[in-house]
Amino acid sequence: MSRRRLLVVFFGILLGATLSGLDGAIVATAAPTILGELGSVSLLPWLTTSYLLAQVTTMAVFGKLGDIYGRRRVFVIAIVIFMVGSMLCGLATSMPMLIGTRVLQGIGAGGITALAMALIADVMPADKLGRYLGYTGVVFAVTAVLGPWAGGFFTDNFTWRWAFFVNIPSGIICLITLLFVPKSTNRVAHRIDVLGALLLAGAASSLLLAIGGTGGRVEFVSTRTLGLAALSAVFVAFFVIHERRSSEPILALRVIAGRVRALALSANLIAGLAFGSAIVYPPLFFEAVRGISATQAGLLLAPFAVTSGLCTILAGQITDRLGGHVVVPFVGMIVSGIGMIMLSTIEATTSAAFVVGSAMLVGVGIGFVMQTLLYVIQRFTEPADIGMATSTIMLARLLGNSLGVAIVGTIFTNSLLSSVEQRLPDFPADSIQGSPQKIAELSDGVREEIQSAFAHALANGFSAMIPVMVIGAVVVGFIPAKRVRDRLQSASAEMPLAEGTAHAM
Repeated sequence: MSRRRLLVVFFGILLGATLSGLDGAIVATAAPTILGELGSVSLLPWLTTSYLLAQVTTMAVFGKLGDIYGRRRVFVIAIVIFMVGSMLCGLATSMPMLIGTRVLQGIGAGGITALAMALIADVMPADKLGRYLGYTGVVFAVTAVLGPWAGGFFTDNFTWRWAFFVNIPSGIICLITLLFVPKSTNRVAHRIDVLGALLLAGAASSLLLAIGGTGGRVEFVSTRTLGLAALSAVFVAFFVIHERRSSEPILALRVIAGRVRALALSANLIAGLAFGSAIVYPPLFFEAVRGISATQAGLLLAPFAVTSGLCTILAGQITDRLGGHVVVPFVGMIVSGIGMIMLSTIEATTSAAFVVGSAMLVGVGIGFVMQTLLYVIQRFTEPADIGMATSTIMLARLLGNSLGVAIVGTIFTNSLLSSVEQRLPDFPADSIQGSPQKIAELSDGVREEIQSAFAHALANGFSAMIPVMVIGAVVVGFIPAKRVRDRLQSASAEMPLAEGTAHAM
């Protein structure tokens, strides 16, 4: 292809990738207003977890479908599914409808996530691939600023529904550019592990329902919660048995076998928990407690996203030049834990700047953990399994995001309802809304109590992440640093070019 055609194709694929990747940040700033119109604040976690769950369980399936039928064709289908889901989300008239259509949107996002980078590798010349993959980092950093702001801007100036409708024109542009992608002739015959995907979805869904419920209070020690947790364990057991026997498993257990890979994967999942909670709940503080508009809340969320992205790059530079592939993520877990400790102290009088700074510390830690340990796993994996190992890491991160949102959301909801009942016995706690407009309509005394209840509940939610980050530091601490160092030195001597490419990804 000509250089101009390459640029058009690259832009289109990257546009599709950013659509799915930024959805969480866009929706996070619009969420308080959405809940103010469609439902109570207790349903907030499901706006995110329904999307992420669908994305997690369909990624590997879409990857195999792309190998069988051609990545361009399947990528187009994923974009169309995402656009249809976005349209239905924008037309939703109730929270159950919105959550259901978020699942459809998440299915499309699973295909986009699974295929975007592979499609770029298909069409780009090998000698320019590293350069173009580097450009993706710059684009994602810029959109990390624009995404949260866009969600708030549409909410304040038009309607929250445009936080979803905006995906339609962007998706159309992406589809037009995909016309310039040549049809793939390199097809691979695969078997689709449908049963594995269903078992994984069942395990994750049961666990999330056990943790997050369906809105309102969740009794952690109850027949319902313990039954769902047990059901999740059963699904996991059958999933492991099936994956061991499957000729083409959705998750090859061999890629996470061994001390280094298992611990690094666990650390990525824990970092995902921190990321999910740090991107979803600060906007609720900005809007419900501080009365900040959705547009401004989006701008205040951007420093977290940018810091996380920049520290990913910084971690790569540090480890390339100085080493420390275990020390850097260990420090990252500690820094994220400090950020969570600071977030656990917020009150109604806490400034927005304090929350922004605390979230940025969490972002610093996440940036130090994720990319560094992804690189370690890639170097401890056979070349033929690197693609599977990388997709497994992505799955762990997204599952961690879902769990983080659910855990913090459940503790937040329980604390909020209890706090409101204690402070305002006559106030209907189940009708609490989180939008700044709804909060502002309350009388002075009631508004102050509600804002204090919100801050107290959010602080309790973030407190739950502190022991999680401690566990993360312990997990990273058990990774054998000398073994990692020796392996990386050996891999560097054997495959310098492949190593640089993998790290860039």
